[in-house]
Amino acid sequence: MIFAVLPVKSPKNAKQRLSGFLSALQRETLARILYRQTLAALCQAKGIDQVAVVTSDSEVAEHARRSGTVVLDENEQLSHSVSADVACLRAIELGATTVLLVPIDVPLVVPADFSRLAAAAQPGLIVVPSADGTGTNALARTPPDVIESRFGPGSCRAHLDQARSKNVHTEVLRLRGLMFDIDTPEDVAEFLASSHDSDAALFLRSICASK
Repeated sequence: MIFAVLPVKSPKNAKQRLSGFLSALQRETLARILYRQTLAALCQAKGIDQVAVVTSDSEVAEHARRSGTVVLDENEQLSHSVSADVACLRAIELGATTVLLVPIDVPLVVPADFSRLAAAAQPGLIVVPSADGTGTNALARTPPDVIESRFGPGSCRAHLDQARSKNVHTEVLRLRGLMFDIDTPEDVAEFLASSHDSDAALFLRSICASK
């Protein structure tokens, strides 16, 4: 059984690297829009048996429940890696044999990206790197606890090295919709130059037009 796990940190604390470009309220709004877009794409993807949202935010949790997904409630968020690994263990308890760990801040993602990731799952580890090749934007882990999460700077190499040290079969899968994320004002400019017409693009264009 393939679970897609979507950790969602408190939107009020999201996108700190956009401070100075977006206000706190705008960053929160952007995070909520990105979450909804990503969850919608996950729910439309093929080959995923269950979608689970991990969050301590009540609004996110309520939206996830209305969308028909499993909600894994958190009392506190220590880190993205801790949230991901705790969720993987809970997914195993629910019958998961593979977990796809995916981010919310990938505005170009489409259902086909998640479908391809699910179809590629096999015993071992699949890593989808960030656009610059240093970060990790998605993982497919079979079984879900085959490695531990090492999200953060240099995480792509950290995940690959850990898997190889454990003799875990590893592949790198480059999916454009999952590799591009929004962290900086430069990312926003690149995203808007793509002529995308998503809710996130409309929101960011409205802000840029008022500056």
